[in-house]
Amino acid sequence: QAAAGSGGHGKGSADPLSGFVAWCGQAGVELSPKVRLSREGAVAGYGLVANEELEAGQVLFTIPRTALLSQHTTAIHSLLQEAQESLQSQSGWVPLLLALLHEYTAPNSHWQPYFSLWQDFRSLDHPMFWPEEERTRLLQGTGIPEAVDKDLANIHLEYSSIILPFMQSHPTVFDPKLHTLELYKELVAFVMAYSFQEPLEEEDEDEKSPNPPMMVPVADILNHVANHNANLEYSPECLRMVTTQPIGKGQEIFNTYGQMANWQLLHMYGFAEPYPGNTHDTADIQMVTVREAALK
Repeated sequence: QAAAGSGGHGKGSADPLSGFVAWCGQAGVELSPKVRLSREGAVAGYGLVANEELEAGQVLFTIPRTALLSQHTTAIHSLLQEAQESLQSQSGWVPLLLALLHEYTAPNSHWQPYFSLWQDFRSLDHPMFWPEEERTRLLQGTGIPEAVDKDLANIHLEYSSIILPFMQSHPTVFDPKLHTLELYKELVAFVMAYSFQEPLEEEDEDEKSPNPPMMVPVADILNHVANHNANLEYSPECLRMVTTQPIGKGQEIFNTYGQMANWQLLHMYGFAEPYPGNTHDTADIQMVTVREAALK
């Protein structure tokens, strides 16, 4: 029931969570003493749990924008900036994915304690990692197999037509033997499950394309339910997680990933919310099916 991963990357400390919390302190993240990051008390993987009773409107943590991992904060941001024209893609994710390819494999990356929380991105259990036969058989009629086929086609196209040429033009930074298509695919799943897109201002919504995705340490550890009790707020200097209702001591604190049906949650995050918890659930009927029914 959660998008949270498990384990450690292998390059971090024996206790990845304590190493990550220490990193947060150094990165300027302010975590309220009223909450704790923990496996115990979380529905799955890591989660955020209340140490004491919380009122609505309480700030749980504050993350400075310098602690966000994006195409603008990576060590290779200047390379990405120079090549931005050639890195445009249908998804708009390529610059972030190149940043992740570099930072995840660089031994001295500033972000290693963050990555240490995930040993294997396949543990996210996205349908894209399922055997094709199993995906087709178990998810027929949900729209997920078709969405995954489209994802996989786009991943292969982006890697061969954009990622590989960029890596070949920067051989001191990238190595196709290390930065493989398989790793790229796993990082796509990581971005699907954990990234955030800052909402556009209302006056920009009709004119501008969506903001590029970014990784938000700490905020991405919170699990999702439709009836969430916290929300992420954006300001020019930082991001804040704020409670939206009272929370009892020992209770898990949930964010929302949006008003998403279970098929969307499974496709994007690798989990679904047990019935009847997902008040945003829908059954989507494909227009091909509607057309076939109409012709009959």
